[in-house]
Amino acid sequence: MPLKIGNRLKYMTEEFLVADIGGTNVRFAVAVINEDSEIKLENLSVLPTENWLYLEDAVMDYMKHVGLKPSRAAIAFAGPVNNDDVSMTNGTWQFKQSELAPFLKMEEVKVLNDFCAKACSLPLLRTDQLLQIGGGEIEERGNKIVVGPGTGIGIGALVSVGDKWKAVASEGGHIGFAPGGDLEKEIANVLSDDYYRLSIEDLASGRGLSNIYYALGIINGRNNLKLDPAEINEKATNDNDPDCIQTLKVFSGMLGSYASDMAGTFNATGGVYLAGGVLPKIKDYFLNSAFRAKFEENEKLPFVKEIQTNLITEDQPALFGAAGYYSGMFL
Repeated sequence: MPLKIGNRLKYMTEEFLVADIGGTNVRFAVAVINEDSEIKLENLSVLPTENWLYLEDAVMDYMKHVGLKPSRAAIAFAGPVNNDDVSMTNGTWQFKQSELAPFLKMEEVKVLNDFCAKACSLPLLRTDQLLQIGGGEIEERGNKIVVGPGTGIGIGALVSVGDKWKAVASEGGHIGFAPGGDLEKEIANVLSDDYYRLSIEDLASGRGLSNIYYALGIINGRNNLKLDPAEINEKATNDNDPDCIQTLKVFSGMLGSYASDMAGTFNATGGVYLAGGVLPKIKDYFLNSAFRAKFEENEKLPFVKEIQTNLITEDQPALFGAAGYYSGMFL
């Protein structure tokens, strides 16, 4: 669906390339601006990242496939983009930002951290692209954060600066895990044999589901193997497997606690938004989980109870956010 962004677009008639590069999948699309100043994505392509050794090859193959020769591109990338040399956090791809535009024969290639791009989508999303979880309010120009469990877990923030927004990148998924309650402490104790320093990403992510399931097996005396997230969801849904169901519940609670801590860290009175590849796959369990209860039980930061939490139901927020880079809404 197209997203209305007013009359702020710099390039009103231009098609440009947008990409969302993750550790598991690459997503490409052509962003098109119509006469009503709407962004629409065309020629969406989602393919495994492992199909290519280099970002440049993936971009060239996509442009060749769709017959596109754009002058500009905005690329969301799963890793820090502070320096010219960029490396993927949970993958092998690396490149120099300064070399992309000349290599791809473009005037400009803007590289954003993937969660900066997701953050940039937040002012563009319609209410029908969001699903509110629990209570809370939105402060119109308050800081916003997006939290997304996928291959790892990412977080990005959006800060109001005058009449514009500033996206802030973060590697907050690598902060230490703080267990809450006896069961979470037991899980942490089990996993401490495999991790010198247990981070939230080791639990509230795709691989975190595998770790939680494995730990629960030991705690419950069943010695579970580390199933992949899809198997855990399938066994919970189709087989009513008790450890798989408990895994999804524990994961959701841990995510609620982490989202609450990050809401306090960024003073996110403009809302907490949930993205990433994991939640859509476990949506039925997640929406009936203790996520919001754990979010609100933060006794150190009681003001977070007033913050609204939303699940992003738009499939490609990073692509819309990357396209939004050219809207003039962002610093």
